[in-house]
Amino acid sequence: MKIETGEKNEILRTVSTKIAKDEIKKYAAIWKEMIKYTKNPDHGGVGLAAPQVWINKRLIVVSLLRNRDDENFSTIMMINPEILEFSNDLETESEWCLSVPGKKWKVERYHSIKISFLDEKWSEKVLKLVWVPARIVQHEIDHLNWVLFTDRVWEKTIKKEVLV
Repeated sequence: MKIETGEKNEILRTVSTKIAKDEIKKYAAIWKEMIKYTKNPDHGGVGLAAPQVWINKRLIVVSLLRNRDDENFSTIMMINPEILEFSNDLETESEWCLSVPGKKWKVERYHSIKISFLDEKWSEKVLKLVWVPARIVQHEIDHLNWVLFTDRVWEKTIKKEVLV
C-alpha cells in the first residue's frame, strides 16, 4: 500500500465525499488493507485516512489506544465519521503523520470528542473518546477535510546550528 505524501498534494488537499450505501462493497477490500497496514508496527502509524491511499472518500481507520503505552487496543474502521461534540478542554501534544514524513510538531486538539460513524454493516455507532483516541480521530478526520497536522501547528521550533 502506497501512502500519499506531500503538503501540497492535490489528493490530500481536497475535501472527501461521503460513501453511499451502495458503495460499501466497493471499499471493503481497501479498508481491510488499511487496517492491516495500520496494525503493522513497522509502519509506525495509529490511523489512516482514505485520501492517504489515493481515495477521496470519508473513510478512516483508527487505533483506539487508551494511552501511549497501550498494547491491547483495537483498530477499527469508520465510514462517514462526524464529530458531534467537542470538550471545552484543549491539549497540546506532539504529532506526526505518514503523509508528512520527518516532521513532528505540537498541535492543539480537543481533549474529548463525541463521534458518530457507520461500521462495515452500515450500522450507526456513537463513541465518546478521550485523550489519545480522541486526538487520533481528530487527526484522521482532518485528512477528510483537506487539513494536514502541519496546518494546525501550535509552535514550530527551529533549531539553529552554532558554528564554532
